[in-house]
Amino acid sequence: MKVQGEIVVEASQEEVWNALNDPEVLKKATPGCKVLTETEPDSYKADIVIGIAAVRGEYEAEIKIYDKLGPNKYCLAMKADSNMGFLEGNAVVELDYSHPKTTISYEGEAQVGGKIAGVGQRILSGIAKMIVKDFFKKIAKETKARTAM
Repeated sequence: MKVQGEIVVEASQEEVWNALNDPEVLKKATPGCKVLTETEPDSYKADIVIGIAAVRGEYEAEIKIYDKLGPNKYCLAMKADSNMGFLEGNAVVELDYSHPKTTISYEGEAQVGGKIAGVGQRILSGIAKMIVKDFFKKIAKETKARTAM
């Protein structure tokens, strides 16, 4: 399933880029993230609890940021496993600055397997889009909070 969208942040491109690369911000922005541990530069393990319908459960996730072209673009890959199945996804995240705002654009794909896959594509697609949009809204909120300090 495809996931794409954009969100406008009232901050400079550098401030948004820094937030997108800060483990604390990533932890706060990732829905249901209880623990986020950096295993090596730009690679993380996370414990995530999701309470949404068909994907409800506890997940062990691996998150990797790669192909960084700061402060303009990076790629993000995630794999999460639970007793209900797995979620895998990747996305390209791009920043476009137009004073005084930065637009975060994202486009990617996600796949599911196991019991979760039996739910139905439309439902899963809606849930995936909601989770991803929530992540980027939280990135915007955290960036704004950091710039207000």
